[in-house]
Amino acid sequence: MRAGALSPAHYRWLRFLRDLDLDPDRLPRPVTPPSDRDFIICGTPRSGTTLAAAVLFQPPSVVTVSEPWDGLRLPPDELFRSVRAELATGVLRRGRLDVRALTEEGTVRWCRDGELPVRVHTSGDVVVGVKWPAFWRYVDLLPDTRFVVCVRAPGEVVRSCKEKRGRLIMGFDYRVAFNREMNAELRRAARTSAERRVLLYEYINSRLLGHLDRPNVYVLRYERWFGEPEQVIRELSSFLGVPLGPGYARIRARGSSTSLSRTEIRMLEQHSSAARALGYAVERSEAEVVA
Repeated sequence: MRAGALSPAHYRWLRFLRDLDLDPDRLPRPVTPPSDRDFIICGTPRSGTTLAAAVLFQPPSVVTVSEPWDGLRLPPDELFRSVRAELATGVLRRGRLDVRALTEEGTVRWCRDGELPVRVHTSGDVVVGVKWPAFWRYVDLLPDTRFVVCVRAPGEVVRSCKEKRGRLIMGFDYRVAFNREMNAELRRAARTSAERRVLLYEYINSRLLGHLDRPNVYVLRYERWFGEPEQVIRELSSFLGVPLGPGYARIRARGSSTSLSRTEIRMLEQHSSAARALGYAVERSEAEVVA
């Protein structure tokens, strides 16, 4: 076991995660929705949710908050009310998007939640979005709330997960109540990280498929940012009901030097139902196989 896993900081982190005890299955039904000026950005991890939140951060008319930990503690209506109350002070304190780097450099950069408060001027009818990949679980519980659901080619998602530290490289999401059932099923279904990374993609997207044609859901295909960004912005403007410009983020395609293993190729071929339903081909000839 790594020494870091036994450190006081690690134990504090585990205690912190245990305190994020919201499980959507235990919310009273029907789940109270946020206001009709609020929306959610979600999808499989590494599917472009951060880029979507960065592009849509366009105050004073639209403000997005990326992965506030309170989102795993508060039900959706309370979460959005608390974000709006924070914005009313003129300072955005929550979120893991470095807003200064975004607005001054066009860079999409992460920070710790609450690490870099920033002054934000908003209009009275500001549209507020919260980005959490795990909020895909709310899609069937909030039938009138707008969702921007991000999707991406399965091989690219798996490659991106391999490049991340922590739970994603192991094929799991955060160890919190929100993800407990999914993480347990992935652990039962696969013995290796390589297998779980593929099954994570299938698990989430297979549960989203039945909702993607609803009028309150906009499917944002990651690859479109690099071919038709202006059209995507127009569609999002119409979907959210607010004028949008190009935003601050500089959209740049990033290649990956990470290869898919033979196990991942085999798993992608065996578990490709959701990917194919989303319009992604899973072909051996398109993937790089390594020993």
